[in-house]
Amino acid sequence: MDILIYGASGYTGKLIAALAFSKGLKPILAGRSETNIKPLAEKYGFGFRIFNLDGANEVAKHLKGIRLVLNCAGPFSKTAKQMVEACLISGTHYLDITGEIEVFELLKLYDAKAREAGIVILPGVGFDVVPTDCAAKYLHDQLPDATHLELAFTSLGGGISQGTVLTLVENLGGSGAVRQNGKIIPKPTGHLSKVIDFGSKKRFCMSIPWGDISTAFSTTGIPNIATYTGVSKSTYRFMQWQWLFNPILRTKWVKKLANNYVRKNITGPTPEQNQQGKSLVWGRAENASGKSIEVRIETPEGYRLTSETALLIAQKVLSTESISGYQTPAGLFGSDLILEITGTKLY
Repeated sequence: MDILIYGASGYTGKLIAALAFSKGLKPILAGRSETNIKPLAEKYGFGFRIFNLDGANEVAKHLKGIRLVLNCAGPFSKTAKQMVEACLISGTHYLDITGEIEVFELLKLYDAKAREAGIVILPGVGFDVVPTDCAAKYLHDQLPDATHLELAFTSLGGGISQGTVLTLVENLGGSGAVRQNGKIIPKPTGHLSKVIDFGSKKRFCMSIPWGDISTAFSTTGIPNIATYTGVSKSTYRFMQWQWLFNPILRTKWVKKLANNYVRKNITGPTPEQNQQGKSLVWGRAENASGKSIEVRIETPEGYRLTSETALLIAQKVLSTESISGYQTPAGLFGSDLILEITGTKLY
């Protein structure tokens, strides 16, 4: 009973459970609903546990015998804190697949307690943010005096899961962010734009508040960071008027309507999209004298990659002795971590 997957009945949780089964692993599946969790566990012959996240002491009881929790239940702004505090009590390593800046920043605050408890806290073990974190680490290794870092990603032939969209809904009306002189600064999403050559494709990109605004700083110490994603120009133009809509988008009734729509209509990428889609990552670092270097990474489709990296990192944490505290993927395992995933290329 080494690994417990919480939120296993969600889109990504199911992918991870299926991959674990194919690798001969036997995680415990967990979540709030027995109706959703039990059939999935029985399908693979896994054990299961049903509990919500109300109270760290109570949650810790359900982690008895578990060495590592992989939290797949987003939005992580509503689940990470409760699960981490339970893990500190039970002495259980904590991993998740978040990409939310505020979650990374929150979990950093538990570093000292995690070291005292002898556990690892390692959020962002999926597409958010493993390949971009590896790109950041690679660039910093090549240019240690870098002062500015740009990271970008885009997808080819993929889709989006219900959980990801629900996280976006939770943040409707919020601002974007960059890191300037070591500090996270709110900026409108899309306040920066550029055409980026990802190698196999050029895409118009706009700035977004990707998790690397937090994690890449932890991994590299580079004080100025901006993150981008590929979008259509019509989406970008719409975002230029977001200041008109943000007050409305932040209202509870709008978020409720959006949540209801997502739960009824968004199911996630098809198996064909998982297998055939690709994700492209680009990074650029520059130092104070103007010297710059770039890197490009091609990976499998994002959700498929998440299932692969989440299990890979979970196994690495369990097999690595004498590590504890708050960590980032590439900060702990190096820039070559992403190359351990079949179908990944760095150039």
